[in-house]
Amino acid sequence: MTDTTVWKCEQWFGGKLQEQNLFRSEAQARAFARHLYDAAPELTLRIEPMPIEHVWN
Repeated sequence: MTDTTVWKCEQWFGGKLQEQNLFRSEAQARAFARHLYDAAPELTLRIEPMPIEHVWN
């Protein structure tokens, strides 16, 4: 990971975005997604890199 990239994990259910979480590394995002999938397998999860400039505080 570089200091200019974050990883976004989106949770989708029934075609609707439920929640987004940002992580500093791909490993953190994937670990979160694995844990969430174990708890709620009906969710569709999408993980993607995102330039930090696109993140608003």
